[in-house]
Amino acid sequence: MTRLDQHDPMFAIRATLQAIDARVQRGSFPEAGLADLKSALDDARLRVYAALSAGPGAQGEGVLFRFRLRRAVEICTNVLRDLEGETLGEHQRELLELRDTAQRLAERISSLVRGDA
Repeated sequence: MTRLDQHDPMFAIRATLQAIDARVQRGSFPEAGLADLKSALDDARLRVYAALSAGPGAQGEGVLFRFRLRRAVEICTNVLRDLEGETLGEHQRELLELRDTAQRLAERISSLVRGDA
């Protein structure tokens, strides 16, 4: 294994993950934050995997765009399921921002599909 220089981004990532692991092991990581941490780590893992799989050039860029769209569909599907299952509700103040963003997104997608771009 290659030893990482402390200015290398991988050094910072590894050190951060080790610090988080130590906090979790000690029980000093807030329980409420574990789900968010897990989601963030999973998202980062998927993004890195997609970037490594994509390769260089225009073809690789297309792979990354498709990855982002698939992730967006997955996230929207999960939010919809949570709303329908009443896991999310009026107490989530982010829903207003999500609604506004989703409306703008739907309008833009409709415009592209119609060829009005």
